[in-house]
Amino acid sequence: MIRETQLIAFLKDAPGELAKMCGVLKAKRINILAMSIQNAEDYLRGLFKAREITGRRIAPAANYGSVIRDSEDYSVIRFVVERDQTDQAVRVLREAGYVIETTPVLMIVLDNKPGMLGTMAETFAKASININYVYGSALSGAEKSLFVVHIKEEDLERAAGLFSMK
Repeated sequence: MIRETQLIAFLKDAPGELAKMCGVLKAKRINILAMSIQNAEDYLRGLFKAREITGRRIAPAANYGSVIRDSEDYSVIRFVVERDQTDQAVRVLREAGYVIETTPVLMIVLDNKPGMLGTMAETFAKASININYVYGSALSGAEKSLFVVHIKEEDLERAAGLFSMK
């Protein structure tokens, strides 16, 4: 398990926008290791639906609608670059006009076989560590898979210790 910094960018949800952002990184020879893309409108609809289910709605439905309309033209891009390129990636993307945030994540390499992701999730659950979100992949037939796991920052060191013992 490796502690890394994830970059979060907000892009227009339009053809070519991801290509432009990747071009900025390519020009500086910055390598992307993992990426997740989600339409901001879909994200917010899910968030607002969860608020309704829990009964913790904090604003009238009309306000939610206006926020969703404002977000429908954007996507949330989460990605990790090579560790020694993170600061440079943030700088060049901001210079190119992108809104960039960062957050710590854990990158976990697992054997690529059935049940490994579930075993990882069980390990976190037994330690009472909640997984906020995870994304990852492996090629069919590959020996290893890579997952990016976001948890509360205060749980990072303890989470890393869970896997360093294995």
